[in-house]
Amino acid sequence: MRSPLVRIATALGLLLLYYFHVLAQTPNYPKEIRGYKVERAVVEMKRGQNQKTDKPAPADTNPDTLIRFGEPELARLTPLGIRLEIPIVVAPVTQKGHVDFLMFEDMVVNGTPVRIEEYHREFDLPNKDDLVLDKPLKFTVNLPNAMLGVLGEVIDSKETWLVTGRVYVFGHFKKLLFTFKRTIPVEINLKIRNPMRK
Repeated sequence: MRSPLVRIATALGLLLLYYFHVLAQTPNYPKEIRGYKVERAVVEMKRGQNQKTDKPAPADTNPDTLIRFGEPELARLTPLGIRLEIPIVVAPVTQKGHVDFLMFEDMVVNGTPVRIEEYHREFDLPNKDDLVLDKPLKFTVNLPNAMLGVLGEVIDSKETWLVTGRVYVFGHFKKLLFTFKRTIPVEINLKIRNPMRK
């Protein structure tokens, strides 16, 4: 039978293992990007709202995420790759804010890393309903991975594609009577409708 000291040491060891596991999975953000201080909790989402958009977001999208994606469209299919257009949906928040631009990092679509150009169209954060930005994201999944993916889609087409990565939201956000220049990191982990399926 173990002594109380051994049981306490075992419990502390398990607690430390859990702490380091959680710490290892927490993204490590820079302190500042391009003069904008990085801060996660700079905006507060409006919860429980009946959010309306012109283009509905996928059903399994988390409504409490500031930046989400709408239904993707296949813009072009060439031997060089697949060109996609995906609407950007911004959830309503409780305070005022103005977004200067969006930057994308470590984006992966359907298992293929993609490079998405910065989104340089300014907009105000919505306070009532979801806001669908007027210009969708446009990017290409390049060869050789794209062609292998297309062949795979023809043979074994999945209903949804997994999109992961990070969006940095650069802007000026109001808190109480003050306005702060900040960038908010938003982790993306969602499924979108497969644009190859009709």
